[in-house]
Amino acid sequence: LAPLPSPCPCLSGSLQNGSRWALSFDMSSLSSSQEVSLAQLRVRLPGLSRAHNASLDIYHSQRRRCRPDGSCSHQLFLGTVAGSPSATQASWKVFEVTNLLRSWLHQAVPTGQQSRWEVNGSDAPAAPGDTGSGGDVADSVLLLVFSKDKSPGEHSLIRTAETSKYIMRESGWRGAGARRQRRNRMERQRIKASAPREQGREQGRQLCRRVDMLVDFEQTGWGSWIVYPKKYNAYRCEGLCPSPVDETFKPTNHAYIQSLLQLYKPNQVPCPACSPVKMSPLSMLYYERGEVVVRHHEDMIIEECGCN
Repeated sequence: LAPLPSPCPCLSGSLQNGSRWALSFDMSSLSSSQEVSLAQLRVRLPGLSRAHNASLDIYHSQRRRCRPDGSCSHQLFLGTVAGSPSATQASWKVFEVTNLLRSWLHQAVPTGQQSRWEVNGSDAPAAPGDTGSGGDVADSVLLLVFSKDKSPGEHSLIRTAETSKYIMRESGWRGAGARRQRRNRMERQRIKASAPREQGREQGRQLCRRVDMLVDFEQTGWGSWIVYPKKYNAYRCEGLCPSPVDETFKPTNHAYIQSLLQLYKPNQVPCPACSPVKMSPLSMLYYERGEVVVRHHEDMIIEECGCN
C-alpha cells in the first residue's frame, strides 16, 4: 500500500530571533508503529524569504493545565533543521525533516534534552496567537507527514494492555498498582500450587508450533486421478498455548481474553487451541471429465501456527 498522509501534527508554538525560528508541534498523532516515508516542513515565515541559510529548531509540545490561571507546555527538543530550503511556486519554503522524525519515533532523541516551560516564557515557543515575537503564524507553517503502518496486525488488545501497564507504573497510582500486582502474583501462585500434575504435563509438552504432515495421494486413494503433485507437505499445528498467550502466537483478541481467564479459572475455561493462522494455496494437475486440468486450491498448506 502507498504511504498516506498522517493526521497533521499541529503547530503549538513559535518564536523568532532574526532568521532563526523555534517551532513546536503537538505530534501526539504520530506513533512508533508508523514508518515515516516522507516528512516536509513547509513555511512562509518572515525573515526566511530572503535568508540563504535559515535555522529552525523543532520541538514536540503538549499543553495541559497546571494551575488555575494558566497552562504549562511540556516540550521536547527534536533537532535543528538548517540550510537553504527549496522553494515552491506558492512561495512556500520546504525543509526535509524525514530523518529527524524517524529518529524521534524510534526514541533516538536523548532524554536529557527534555525540559519544561510555562506559557509565554522567554525561552519557549509561544502559542499561536499569543503576543510575542513570533506572532500568529499558524497559517504559515505546515508539517506534512506521509507514513504507513509497519504492523497493521499489531493493534491488538495485548499491545493496549502492555501500554496500559507501562503508563500505570509511571503514574501516581504506584501504590495501588503494586498492591494489584502482588494480588495477581499470589493468585497465580495459588493456581500453580493447586494443579501441580497439570503443570507437569504441560512442561513435558512443547508450545504451539508447525510440524510436518506429509500427504501421499496414492495412500489416500486419489493417486489414480491426481497427476501432480503425488506427494506434498501440508504441515499441521501441534502443541500447547500458554496462559496468558503473547503476540508470538498471533492470537485474536478473543483468544487473548480466553487465555487470561484460563489462567485464573483453569477448571472452567480451556486454553486457546493451537491452529493455523496463515495458509497458502497449492496448484494441482489432475483429471476432470476426461481432461487434464490445472486448478489452484486455497488453504492447502499451513504456513504459520498460532493460538486461537
